[in-house]
Amino acid sequence: MLFRAIWQRAKVATNGGDLPLSIRDELAHLQFHRIGSIVPILYFSIALVAVIAGTASNGGFDVMYHTVLPGGFILLGSYRCYVWYRRRGLKVSTAKVRRYLRSTTMIALAMGVVGGLWTVDAYNETVETRRVLAPVFIFMITFAGAICLTIMPRVAAGVMCVSLTPTLTIMVQSDDIGIQAMGICFTIVSLLTLLLIVNSFNEIVSGLVLRHELKALSETDPLTGLANRRAFRARFSSASGSAEAPLGVTLVMIDLDGFKEANDRYGHAAGDAILIQAGERLTSLCQDANCVARLGGDEFAVLIFDDGDCEALKRAVQTVLSLPYHYRDQQILISASVGMAHGPHGAISLETLMREADSELYRAKQWVSARRQASRSASRDARSDAALRGVHGYR
Repeated sequence: MLFRAIWQRAKVATNGGDLPLSIRDELAHLQFHRIGSIVPILYFSIALVAVIAGTASNGGFDVMYHTVLPGGFILLGSYRCYVWYRRRGLKVSTAKVRRYLRSTTMIALAMGVVGGLWTVDAYNETVETRRVLAPVFIFMITFAGAICLTIMPRVAAGVMCVSLTPTLTIMVQSDDIGIQAMGICFTIVSLLTLLLIVNSFNEIVSGLVLRHELKALSETDPLTGLANRRAFRARFSSASGSAEAPLGVTLVMIDLDGFKEANDRYGHAAGDAILIQAGERLTSLCQDANCVARLGGDEFAVLIFDDGDCEALKRAVQTVLSLPYHYRDQQILISASVGMAHGPHGAISLETLMREADSELYRAKQWVSARRQASRSASRDARSDAALRGVHGYR
């Protein structure tokens, strides 16, 4: 149980924990760009180790140790540098990013296994090799992983384990007290390096999480949870720039008629409840919309990239938002005015759409205002007639 708990904590520490998918995708892209920029250092370190090992083994080993293996490491490192150099600056999909990172992981682990076996085999040949070749290789591969694979702690830990564990085990169990002490020192340094890698990675993840939280705060209306005006404009620009967007774009603008009067009559808490319920109704009704936003006050907007007829949606929005609102044990009756504008995708600006939708919305509100005015006049006339009838009856 203790081992399982330690293993679970290690897994969480090396993959950032239970992160939302959006943060995981951003983390993958960050790993891709960081690895791409640091790859020359990584493979230069590996090539340097190969050259040192090949030179040191030239006197007492066959051609496999001082030519083939070092040459193979140098060629593979050079090829991988070229591959990553070609990827620099490219806009790559998240699926490709993950595939590239997996291939880098497998190659790094394979090179670690080969290097570790090479070191163990060489370690058992002569006393000189034990004291020079193996410690140098261990030292270089440890800090190559620490510097270059910080952004991928699982890979760094895997490379360190497969490369260092066999040789360090032999060194720690050696009868030579000097080699034993060296093995213990390298073990401690490796563990400390791994701890630094994990801490650095967790700081990177914490920074990503904080950035996402700040972005959400800056783009979300705090009362309704809908997108705010800034996010609304950003999503229009993002959808307009997409090649997969349909030919048409529709903007629906909404105002709550009578909201100010209800807010003044029932209080600000009731006004907040009305806005929250209106946002929930719009979100439920417009599930296929690209964006549902509260632009400010009692003004809402719905953005839809769709080639179809949205007149039915316009009527549905007006109907749903005109249903009674509930606050405590009271029902509050207000209505909604709706304006809509439609234009070709990529050939119309958001300002033009908003201007056209606002014009229709203004006409709708004028009609509602005139209707209410007529209703009030009729009501006043009815009250006056009743009062006159009462006076005449009294007389």
